[in-house]
Amino acid sequence: MQSSELMSIQKYASKYRISIFNVIKKTMNGELPTVVKEENGKEVTYIAITPSTQHSTIENSSSEAESIEIDYKKEYEALHKEYLILKTKYQKMVEMLEG
Repeated sequence: MQSSELMSIQKYASKYRISIFNVIKKTMNGELPTVVKEENGKEVTYIAITPSTQHSTIENSSSEAESIEIDYKKEYEALHKEYLILKTKYQKMVEMLEG
């Protein structure tokens, strides 16, 4: 039997740099083995970490990172356009208050 380490959902998400929502989704789908323990009268869910779990999680998180591709020039132009619109509105409001 393989030894397993218990890790909270928040720590797991932080360690593998994925959202808590995605970690919970993976536990609900059965992709991650979980252990439920009662602490201070509350049920707390832990993720059972085994060497095979660590390896598959690293592959999944790297494939998610690779699938996201951002066109920075396009995003910059959209943000700059929004900035100019807001700047114009602000200047009109200032002129209206002064005049």
